[in-house]
Amino acid sequence: MVAPAKRKQDLFQAYYTNCSFITSYMVGLLECNNQTSVLEPCAGDGVFIDEIIRQGLNPQIKAYELNKESIEILRNKYIQNTNIEIKNEDFLLLLALFREKYDRVIANPPYGAYQTPAKRKLLKREFPSLYAKESYGLFLARSMEMLKQSGRLVFIVPDTYLTLHVHERLRKEIISKYTIESITTFPSNFFPGVNFGYAGLSIISILNSPPKRDQKIPVYSKLKSQKDLLKLLTKEKKKYEVCQLSYNQIKRNPCYAFFFPSEKWISSVLASKAKTINYYCSVVTGFYSGNDAKYLRRSPHVTRGAKKYLSINEKEICKDTDILSPPLDGINNLACWVPIVKGGNKRFYKPSEWFMNWSTEAIHEYCVTNKKKARFQNSQYYFQNGIAVPMVSSSSITASLIDGRLFDQSIVGIFPKVKYTNLTYYILGFFNTEVCNRLIRTINASTNNSANYIKKIPLLIPSNELVEQITIEVERLIKLAAKKQIQESELKKLNHYFNLIYGVEIVQQVN
Repeated sequence: MVAPAKRKQDLFQAYYTNCSFITSYMVGLLECNNQTSVLEPCAGDGVFIDEIIRQGLNPQIKAYELNKESIEILRNKYIQNTNIEIKNEDFLLLLALFREKYDRVIANPPYGAYQTPAKRKLLKREFPSLYAKESYGLFLARSMEMLKQSGRLVFIVPDTYLTLHVHERLRKEIISKYTIESITTFPSNFFPGVNFGYAGLSIISILNSPPKRDQKIPVYSKLKSQKDLLKLLTKEKKKYEVCQLSYNQIKRNPCYAFFFPSEKWISSVLASKAKTINYYCSVVTGFYSGNDAKYLRRSPHVTRGAKKYLSINEKEICKDTDILSPPLDGINNLACWVPIVKGGNKRFYKPSEWFMNWSTEAIHEYCVTNKKKARFQNSQYYFQNGIAVPMVSSSSITASLIDGRLFDQSIVGIFPKVKYTNLTYYILGFFNTEVCNRLIRTINASTNNSANYIKKIPLLIPSNELVEQITIEVERLIKLAAKKQIQESELKKLNHYFNLIYGVEIVQQVN
């Protein structure tokens, strides 16, 4: 099981499925026999073919592989098997006129394989509505096209296709034409010995048959080890079922996302017509200088990045109280360095530890000389009051104040619209709660908190009295955070408020 180490050489991005439990489970789902035709669009080292043979089956198999070294191995391996045909062709670029149809398709396609500009152009022509930069989605789409009526496909792919915006068209294509028989999710470490760069994987079984009007998809998870996969082929599978996704609900979800709500309150909130963050706030990404080594400085007490970034002199920091916010065209004096809110998971308040050069000369560099690298984006929100959410979080989403400071591109800036500025502290409190974390992880299972996902989070607004109580509590936590790191125990009261608002505690009491 080998993957190229460098992205530039990442031509195949082949993670071979050398786990007998995964291959046994997938071939079990395939349900092939000696009369079926089987397609393997990216055969690798032939583990699925080996498993089919191991199970005593002898179907007609056509296997495609692009890697010439793998082709040589496969041909030598199956030289005695007259029912197996090995083709050294690019499966994604097979001409439509000569496509055959198959009873079964099974694959572990390449994940994120590098495409040359020329090939990417061809792929965009072949798949105009799909995301051409992620190879596994293209393999899935092409393979579905090559299924016979009532034919079955079983794929193992990263779980990112379930919620990422770039795969919206793929999800829509699947649920409009095909029947998903099951989805099984598990951690990527089920693949022994390889770090994928993906948090989770999934095995999806698809039937080339129009879905029923009330079609539902059983979703299996809670697997503790690879061995549990084989239990899903038995009557024990029910205990691993976490939910049944309704096609009708998926069609109502933003971007046709496959949300896996494991708790009733989450299902209720996501199914409701509650207004989202995007309704109340502008959600935007921040500034980048294009050359932070030159234009970014740190406070003397900050040791992180000491070799790369110079220390700021107190006299260089802009503190002119006569200017409500520094002008967007720059400051024309020595004190021209402005505080900037950067990434890092701190709750409620981040002290000013980093400073950006905001001189007129620097602004000219950002906007003119180096504008291709710099990001002078969403400048109408610079030096305003809002909320900063790190683009990438660790275990839990966090948020802190943007109190008249600049914010950088590693931050998603959330700025309540004029009508809702009174909700600033309420929303800041919400983004530091377990309720918000569970919602964002349902909407997007990865640790990526990009603006597009944050916009989708339902925001429930209670009575004015409760908003005021929460505002007072958040003010207390801001003061506490300015003095020290907030401990989880200090969030108990805030979590209680939002548990009541979102119905978490009511559901728990009923259960």
